[in-house]
Amino acid sequence: MSFENIISNCEKSEEECIKSINNLVKNYCPNPSDCAIYLYKTDLIKKYEWVERLIKSGVPDGRARLILYVISRYLINIKKLNDEDALNQIYEFINNSCKNYSNCTQIYKSWLTNVIRKVKDGKWKPWTLEKLMKSDPELYKNVKTAIG
Repeated sequence: MSFENIISNCEKSEEECIKSINNLVKNYCPNPSDCAIYLYKTDLIKKYEWVERLIKSGVPDGRARLILYVISRYLINIKKLNDEDALNQIYEFINNSCKNYSNCTQIYKSWLTNVIRKVKDGKWKPWTLEKLMKSDPELYKNVKTAIG
């Protein structure tokens, strides 16, 4: 799409304008997960909004697997939090799991910092609910119960 077409669409309506601009951005940044453009970040965060609910609720079982496959990856590679802020969010999840489900066994800080480092270095993306359902149905069931 040429810039002239975008300008023409923007003159037609706001909706056409936004659609044209989004198409232009997608053409110049085809892999949204590697792109630092705000539009994609917002879409990705919406796609994983269930992770935010999960952090707030905690889970009855499977904290370590969720931290490894979902939460750390979301916080580091989707929300782009720094290590300290990501660790604080993970501790919130751990504390909510204890408070809401009496799932209070210790998870060591050294393990958490190692996970955060590896997730960042590997640029691993979080599992989706669909992948969680296929790869770990029991954990998926716990997540669905926790997030409603």
